[in-house]
Amino acid sequence: MVVKYIDNVAFKKMLLGAAANLENNKSIVDSLNVFPVPDGDTGTNMNLTVQSAMKEISSLNESTVAHLAEAAANGSLMGARGNSGVILSQLFRGMAKGLDGSIKIDCKIIAESFKCASDTAYKAVMKPVEGTILTVARETAEKAMSTYEEYEDVVLFLESLLEQAKSTLDRTPEMLKVLKQADVVDSGGKGLVFLFEGALAALKGVEIKQEKIEHNVIETEKEVMGFSSEDEIIFTYCTEFFIKNPVKSAEEFLSKIYDKGDSIVCVGDEKLIKTHIHTNNPGQILAIAVKYGELYKIKIDNMKEQFRERKKNSKSHEKKKYGFVSIGTGDGIKKVFTDLNVDAFLSGGQTMNPSTEDILDATKNINADHIIILPNNGNIILAATQAKEMSDKNLYVVPSKSIPQGITAMLAFKEESSPEENIKSMTDAVKDVKTGQVTYAVRDTVFDDMEIKKDEIIALSEGNIVAHGNNPEEQTLELIKKMVDEDSFLITLFYGDNVDKNKAEGLKQKIEEIAEECDVEIIYGGQPLYYYIISVE
Repeated sequence: MVVKYIDNVAFKKMLLGAAANLENNKSIVDSLNVFPVPDGDTGTNMNLTVQSAMKEISSLNESTVAHLAEAAANGSLMGARGNSGVILSQLFRGMAKGLDGSIKIDCKIIAESFKCASDTAYKAVMKPVEGTILTVARETAEKAMSTYEEYEDVVLFLESLLEQAKSTLDRTPEMLKVLKQADVVDSGGKGLVFLFEGALAALKGVEIKQEKIEHNVIETEKEVMGFSSEDEIIFTYCTEFFIKNPVKSAEEFLSKIYDKGDSIVCVGDEKLIKTHIHTNNPGQILAIAVKYGELYKIKIDNMKEQFRERKKNSKSHEKKKYGFVSIGTGDGIKKVFTDLNVDAFLSGGQTMNPSTEDILDATKNINADHIIILPNNGNIILAATQAKEMSDKNLYVVPSKSIPQGITAMLAFKEESSPEENIKSMTDAVKDVKTGQVTYAVRDTVFDDMEIKKDEIIALSEGNIVAHGNNPEEQTLELIKKMVDEDSFLITLFYGDNVDKNKAEGLKQKIEEIAEECDVEIIYGGQPLYYYIISVE
């Protein structure tokens, strides 16, 4: 039977089928992240973006094709996380434009909506990179526009477009050297194919059962409201995370942490364990957890600090000229930004990119004429920029890609300068900062002819792996040797929550021997997963 049109009922099923298929396969997408660092989150970000779109759809009173497309666009815009999520939200936005006013969808409208989706996504990215989700979307749209007249059956037409999407995805390693070296296809493009496959399966009448996994994390702010004084908070850090594909049961993991805190929630199955615990040593909990599987969506909040902030914010404040939102993770790093007069420190970064809505919410309680956002992560800049465009406040984004860059930007700020002058000086300042990171590999890989084994310590300079070995401190020294040059004058080392203070401070003398002309500072950062974050100026 020839299917000439997709009506609103079928379209809604397609959207739900697409979402379910991505939910069920997001871990595959996560695993395709090029670098083997413990923050592969493309699938997670895309999935959370799509789930936000589905939530918007479920609240609709009217469900015409146009209404469904518009709801998906609005929901994905607010829920967009990471670069992949923001690009996906722009694809939804473009699709909604292409379907505006539509009651039924035929092959021509499919082609036009695909083209509009691709064009919108490309315009949203300042420097589009080929070999990514953008390429998969564009070549699929080009195939749609050039062939739609040959088809009457929308199912056959979509099957041909899916084949094109898969073909383009398979060629992404030829377009990006870094993908070819790692022997993977583009993760965002793979996520888009999963969405496409789910939508087409639903149109054919195949039911895709979504794995029901709870993703909501407990809102620490609400927990903090239950305390009447700071003295009541016995365990300071509210720590939450997920363990993917655990090697043992939730019960087994619980037996290892039950005596290390209170308010413990530890539930899950063979695919995912969700953990919530109040503890005084989150690093110890994460060190145990990482032995059970891959961690993601790590969230650590200092409840005592939040209690103090809540008391402070309950008092009225006069409107000021400037306000700041900084994004990062780690109690020590938060303290650095707080000391620099940042108004809101939004928990986020590697593995837990905040959504556009999260960033907007962080600006709501800041009583200032101008609010400057410091993303401090390259994967958060697009979401911050999207928040800026959606807000009715005067928001500005300094494109800081790391914690060191964010700190340097704040030091360049001048109260007496205009917003335009400050944004320029802060943006210029981040260009003079080199960032290094020391973490561990979550899988075997090859990069620049280096064979890296799972669990090895890896050192990254400006996002590129430059050394690997078995000791965090040794790799830190190797990294600093590669980062320092004759113009360097200051090295700052932020050590993580799972690093012994004496080991970190013991590095200072060794670093001074390597870089005799540089001042060296050692600061507790408290960041999870990354042993050290290094700033060289």
